[in-house]
Amino acid sequence: MEELFRSYLNFLRSMRQGLESLTTLNATKLAAAQTDDLMALNDLLNQEQAQALNFRGLERERDKLLPQLGLVGVPLLKVPDRFPPALQDEARREAEALRNQYVAYRQAAAKTRAVLEKNLQEVEYTLAEMGAPPMETGPGYQKKTESAPPPSMKTDFRA
Repeated sequence: MEELFRSYLNFLRSMRQGLESLTTLNATKLAAAQTDDLMALNDLLNQEQAQALNFRGLERERDKLLPQLGLVGVPLLKVPDRFPPALQDEARREAEALRNQYVAYRQAAAKTRAVLEKNLQEVEYTLAEMGAPPMETGPGYQKKTESAPPPSMKTDFRA
């Protein structure tokens, strides 16, 4: 059973390291957004997507460990209390380090998001000034109106 608790501690460390990586990535993304370096920003977004896949793997690991340890529904701050006495201090340190890193990540992400949103608003304003039609809906797919296909795509079946 102690091996399962050690696996959970390794999971917490992996989560913290992943958040550290995302925090660093956000700082780099902020710098790229501030200097309007779209190529670097694109590369950073691809790296962020790769990190998201890593977190999915960690989520699967967590979903496997929690039931085995009887920790389903237990908040992270209370998890160390459920550990064996010999591992409780280490569990508290890891849980606190993870929580602190999460707070740091959220702060970095909020700064980056604010700069990116400001830049997008500037682009929309510039496009409007140049005479582009305003966007009527938000991001994503827009509903298209039905129209006939172009003449080159029409077929005469009577032939």
